[in-house]
Amino acid sequence: MSASAMPSFASRQISSRKLLTRKFSAYCSMLFTAITLLLATSAWGQGKVLYSFNANPDALYPTAGLVRDAAGNLYGATPGGGETGIAQCEAQYAGCGAVYELTNSGGVWTETVIHTFVFGTDGINPFGNLIFDGVGNLYGTTQAGGTGCVSFYGCGTVYELSPAGGGAWSETVIYNFTGEADGAFPQASLAMDSAGNLYGTAFSGGTSACGCGTVFELTRGTGGTWTENTIYTFQAGADGGDPITELTLDATGNLYGVAEIGGDLTCNAPYGCGAIYKLSRSSGSWTETTLHAFKGGLGGSFPTSGLAIDNLGNLYGNTSSGGTGVAGVAYRLIPQAGGIFTFNTLYSFQQANGSMPLGTPLVSGGIIYGTVSQGGGNTKLCSNGCGGVYRLTATGSTVRYTFLGFGTGSNGATPKGNLIKDPSGNLYGTASAGGANGLGTVFEIVQ
Repeated sequence: MSASAMPSFASRQISSRKLLTRKFSAYCSMLFTAITLLLATSAWGQGKVLYSFNANPDALYPTAGLVRDAAGNLYGATPGGGETGIAQCEAQYAGCGAVYELTNSGGVWTETVIHTFVFGTDGINPFGNLIFDGVGNLYGTTQAGGTGCVSFYGCGTVYELSPAGGGAWSETVIYNFTGEADGAFPQASLAMDSAGNLYGTAFSGGTSACGCGTVFELTRGTGGTWTENTIYTFQAGADGGDPITELTLDATGNLYGVAEIGGDLTCNAPYGCGAIYKLSRSSGSWTETTLHAFKGGLGGSFPTSGLAIDNLGNLYGNTSSGGTGVAGVAYRLIPQAGGIFTFNTLYSFQQANGSMPLGTPLVSGGIIYGTVSQGGGNTKLCSNGCGGVYRLTATGSTVRYTFLGFGTGSNGATPKGNLIKDPSGNLYGTASAGGANGLGTVFEIVQ
């Protein structure tokens, strides 16, 4: 698919997930109140809001999770907010997006916007998480912008933010997508290997007839230049298509990811219900293997979170649909001899206590943490429920699910990103709506 044939940028929803837009037509409809309540208390944690986003030029509508530096500062990117007066971005997103930092001093958190995206060459609307390299530079993607293709809005970028002294940061676009063989509209965060190479997915484009996306590698050369290599193009068959999540690296350099469509094409014919894939490198070339094709029903369909990996090589993820509650499932893939993985469903989400998980799960100490973007029972403030945070623990074959709900909207609503954990075991995340100003929050779960 050429860049000029792709859907107009302004027509894409803030989630940028076209399959989800077809499946779920109603987002959280907020009725903001002056009531301030913390997250519900449970046996495993107490939630509190660290920051509520303000109007422009602040960052707005955080859909991604956070990254933490060694000093405990938090960083994130938002698809909305930033500078005003940019009509091309403001119509839907209230700005072209921003990167922010939260610093803690004596329990008081201060937010600073460290980069504002401007309509033009530096990218538009970052949706994925940020990652650090070993010397403190940040890397991320923007789903549009850049100078690489003929589309009016651009086909997306990969960017680097480097500390410039005095709290300032300098942004450099290290790759502009063309919308052709390399792909277009990267929406997910990046993965970095031990050599400093970057890996990611582009939602559209590639050399296949369907233009169903690519997997790419960026390698740094001398003088700070980067070279892009497209290592796989999706066909939307058994291999999958429309990759919207980040890749996961194992200890030997294999890449794992999920595709939102494809797999078993008899499910949701003719599109398929999604697939889990592996990319392995040998003698400089990459081979793709489909590890699991979703079939709908109790096994789930339409995987919309990235994969977490534990020290045994087990993979964990979520789907946005299927299961006993038709609200998504949490699943695990266990590696077996001969490169085969065994799939099992760990939990079926229910609308009453959290549904539609979008963020990549966090696996820590044998416990699975994550966010659900809808559900929770309170439909007066959010039409589908405001979502919240969940924890899954297993004892033998018994899996226990506990839920902290965003029940009031004042503490946030519709979390779509992943969670991170500090050395004390506290969790941090973002909500894409709600808060004191209805523009999203950063929250902490104290355990």
